[in-house]
Amino acid sequence: MPNIFISPHNKIAYIFSILTILLGASIILGHISTSYGAEIVIIPEPEEIDVNFRVQIVQNQENISDEDQTLTGNVLETIQSVKNTYTAEATVSMEDYAEGEITLTNDTFSPINFVASTRFASPDGLIFRATNRVHIPTKGTTTARVRADQMGPDYDIGATTFTIPGLKSPALIENITAISEQAMTGGLKKTGIVMQADIDNAEKVLYDTLYAQGVDEIEQRLYESNSAQTGLKIVIKSQELEKQTNAVAGQEKAEFTSTLTLKIGAVAFREKELLDSAISQLKKEIPEYKMLAAYDPESLSYRLSSYDPDKGQAELEAQLRGYMVLNAGHEILEKVRLRNLSKPEAQTYLENFKEIKSVDINLRPPFILKKVPHDIGKIDVTIKKIN
Repeated sequence: MPNIFISPHNKIAYIFSILTILLGASIILGHISTSYGAEIVIIPEPEEIDVNFRVQIVQNQENISDEDQTLTGNVLETIQSVKNTYTAEATVSMEDYAEGEITLTNDTFSPINFVASTRFASPDGLIFRATNRVHIPTKGTTTARVRADQMGPDYDIGATTFTIPGLKSPALIENITAISEQAMTGGLKKTGIVMQADIDNAEKVLYDTLYAQGVDEIEQRLYESNSAQTGLKIVIKSQELEKQTNAVAGQEKAEFTSTLTLKIGAVAFREKELLDSAISQLKKEIPEYKMLAAYDPESLSYRLSSYDPDKGQAELEAQLRGYMVLNAGHEILEKVRLRNLSKPEAQTYLENFKEIKSVDINLRPPFILKKVPHDIGKIDVTIKKIN
């Protein structure tokens, strides 16, 4: 067989080509080896979780314990009282005879007698008549009941001095006086029936009035003691100490009186500190292998359950809603459960759990790898954050 001669230059070219091919194949295999694996992204299904807890409020920071749910704040109390008269809704007005009382003084040395229906005239000429016989002792004084000569509200007049038209003697006119110290009333009478709605409405008006007064006072006291602080949240607790109404439903009465005494307690604190405490409590309620994903600050609610202004202490009942999701350490995400599964099998397995909303599986390289690798080091599981 004849020998084939290859020049040294061609040999070098062939060797270089082979080395280049080997190097390229090595790079490709290295890249495949490096990128080889499964990337599994879990979109979790948030689970709602609520926490209810109690928080102590103290005015003295020395009373705060790291182990207790304790915040600093102000504890205040005020007592408000009011009494008002109200008119029944089912009330009508009707004219009648105004009545009242006058004081008669006799400065003469003889007793004076007036018959019933003796006239007494106001400065405006309104006539009132004595309802009974009147006797005025010598140098003495007496009172007499009088009634308007006609019906109507015009005779509801205030205290005044009367003249006595029946007196003719100048000496008697000068020495006998008639003065009313109280107003004449009854010229326009009101009558009606007190309904339960009237009583309820009166009590509500009293409560709202006292509540507003109490809150104003508490805010003023807080401002005076914490003028350098802003943003304090105030929680109110009220208690009716005394409530009275001098009428009952169905009673025939035009007007009635209601009285109310209200005790108002208040706690002022920083809401941000309470929210931080609530989040801490929320995390304690989350079971193992789950984590807090989000919380709803608008769901933070609280009420003042008890307080002691003398000790400067109070207690709040609080609530917060949050959302938890599974974390990467959960047993259903153990990589040994996923290896050697095809993409559809892995998808079906994971999405079968209520904690998982959806799954995104990426096998690399897709044209070679058809199953999740057996090597768990080549399996990457991540949990997507939720908003």
